[in-house]
Amino acid sequence: MGLHSYDPGVLQTLALWIVRIPRGGAAADLDAGTAELHVRNVCSVFDAFTVDNSLTPSHPLGNIVSAVINSLDIRWSGVTRSIIGFSDPTNQFSGDFFESSASIHVEATTRSSTGHGFRFVSSATTKVNFAQFGRETNGVFF
Repeated sequence: MGLHSYDPGVLQTLALWIVRIPRGGAAADLDAGTAELHVRNVCSVFDAFTVDNSLTPSHPLGNIVSAVINSLDIRWSGVTRSIIGFSDPTNQFSGDFFESSASIHVEATTRSSTGHGFRFVSSATTKVNFAQFGRETNGVFF
């Protein structure tokens, strides 16, 4: 998404980039090696300007501004590598992971009440050659 980093921010627990999506907003067919994410009107995101700024709770590049992701569509396909049955008992983490390509289309707007009112719309679907998706379990679910 260019020079901006739109995300839900860093929680007090230091968990990051987590937002609830509606039921049916994501689907994966691990046997076919595909996954999709479709999200509309996510209001609890911020424009932190850069990824580094969004990862640092002190926000060294200044205050983040409230934003809305009007739409986000990601499609993963074309698996190039699979890691099935990965397990890390020390960190209580396991899963099946797939490297693939992805296509992304996004529209986001900063709230005009912040004085910005910036609107970003991808002019075409962006294609990336490296992306990952999968199924994982951790913590008490390990």
